[in-house]
Order: sequence, then C-alpha cells, then structure tokens
Amino acid sequence: MKTIFKTLGFAATLGFLGFGALATAQNSQDDAAANLLSKGANTAVLNAQNLGDTTYSLPATGENGTQIRMKMKGYVFGFRVIRADLITWFTDDEYAAYTDAKSSGLAALLKKMEIWSATKGKYDKSGLRPDWHVQQNTDKKNRRVEMNYDRQAAAIDVAIVPPLGSQGVPPATPRERYTANDTISGIMHLMMMGTKLDGELCTGRVPFFDSKQHYNLRLERIGTKRVKFDGKKSETIHCRAYYEPIAGYDAEDLPSEEEAATPINVYFKYYPEVGVHVPVRFTYKISGFKAVVKVDDLEFVAPVANVPKAIRRSPVRTPN
Repeated sequence: MKTIFKTLGFAATLGFLGFGALATAQNSQDDAAANLLSKGANTAVLNAQNLGDTTYSLPATGENGTQIRMKMKGYVFGFRVIRADLITWFTDDEYAAYTDAKSSGLAALLKKMEIWSATKGKYDKSGLRPDWHVQQNTDKKNRRVEMNYDRQAAAIDVAIVPPLGSQGVPPATPRERYTANDTISGIMHLMMMGTKLDGELCTGRVPFFDSKQHYNLRLERIGTKRVKFDGKKSETIHCRAYYEPIAGYDAEDLPSEEEAATPINVYFKYYPEVGVHVPVRFTYKISGFKAVVKVDDLEFVAPVANVPKAIRRSPVRTPN
C-alpha cells in the first residue's frame, strides 16, 4: 500500500497529467518572450539555503525558447490530495525546468509533502545531460539536495542536508548515478522521445536517479486510443510505464510483486506548436484502488517562428 501512494506523488512530480478541463494559451508575438519559469512559486528562493559556494540560476527565456507550464491535481477515492506545477523551457540544445508538488495527506496512507526542485542542462538527439539539480523539501526536516555534474570527470557530486539515514542496499554506484536522469530531466526525456530525442515514444527504458534511489521506467507502446480530453475525444498514444527499482533501496521501499507488475497508464497527445508529446491522462489502479492526476491548466509559449500569424495577433484560450 505504501508504494501505491508513493506512486501517486511520483507521478505528480514527474508531470503525468490527467484528462479534464484544459486552458491552452498560445501567446501573441508581443508576449512571446514571457518567462514562465519566473512564475514558479519558489524560483526566487532557489539559492536561499545553498549547501556550498555554487550559485544556481534559471535562464531568462527569450523568443527562441519553447516554454510549457502544466498545473495538476491528483485524486484518490475522489479526494484531492496532490497539487503540482511543472514549468519547462528548451531551445535546440539547452533545457531547464522547475516543479513543485504539495500533498494534503490521506489518513495514514499518504504523507503530507511539500517539495520543489529545479534543473538546468544541455541535450542532443542522444539524450539529456543535466548540469545541476536542486531539490528542497519544506516540511519539518527541511531537507535540501544539490546534485552537481562534472562532465570532464564523468562524475556527480551529491550533497544532502540533513543527511539520509541510508543509501540503500546496495547503494547506487557512481556510474549509475551519473548516467541516469534526475527526476526533472526524466520528465523532459519522456516528453521529447521520438521528436527532440532519437528513438520512438514509449519504448525502451528511461533511467532515473533521485539522490538515493536508481530506477528505470520500462515503457511499452500499446497503440492509439481516443480519450476524452478538454471536453472532446482526442487521438492519443497509449503507453504503459513499469517501475523497475535497481539500487539504493531499503527493504521497506521495494514494491510488492503485484505493484511491480502493475503499470502506470499514460496517454500522450502531440502538440506541433511546441514539438513534444504531452501526457494528457494518467491512471494507476491496483487492488481496487485508483489514483488519477488531472490537468488543471496547460500554457504554451512557442518560438515566434512556430506561431501562426493569426495566433500571434490574438491569443487563443480554450474555455474550461
């Protein structure tokens, strides 16, 4: 049961979205340089509790960058238990992203959680290469994680204060840590597969490292399906994602046999104006329990060259 509800928080943090009311803004030429990253609730305090001398900064986005903002709500048993915000930015070779998630708790099943994180890095067709990843819990422990990547040494420095009680048995190796995506880079990887990155959407394995646990999402492309989204049926790509723990786990953190065999169902919709697939529906159902994360708002700022003149003159917003 613990892993079921951990999966809900994991899905919200990774930006898996649900079907439901959607407001899409495709910005005019005049506001195409708007910086959505600056709207993140905690970007102003990115360096307020730094663990060392490194100063972190997110890009001042311009008209050549693509920006996406997704606001989400998660439900279990009909109760809203999670809110999350994901903002991504990318050019032809750079990316940055910010996310925050807050859970209200659900009896003894889902812990209250407030956490935000940010990532910046580079990418090419072969994959993403983060430069740094910062994560800040704002609960009683107020734990901060800073992961800095050294590309010349092919190494990653991980600082955690207060420290974790364990790094798992066995702990993730230095190579496993360095070669995996941080959690936000993993979001970008999932969305860019088959367009910005080589390969086909929803195939293979995407590796993650969250400062302790190293795991894969094993992806299976099931086919296409029309699902209800934004008040109408839309063609989507149905994907199943299986959670595969590899290293850095304590015994109580490992999924049960049933949980390991139960996939996350994700439905991706392609948006040509931003050139990536957006997951528009996420569900996870096991032993009679169902978790859903629904989109509350989706906003795009596309490069000026990608936005039709009619849209540039008059921003379009789909009614809720």
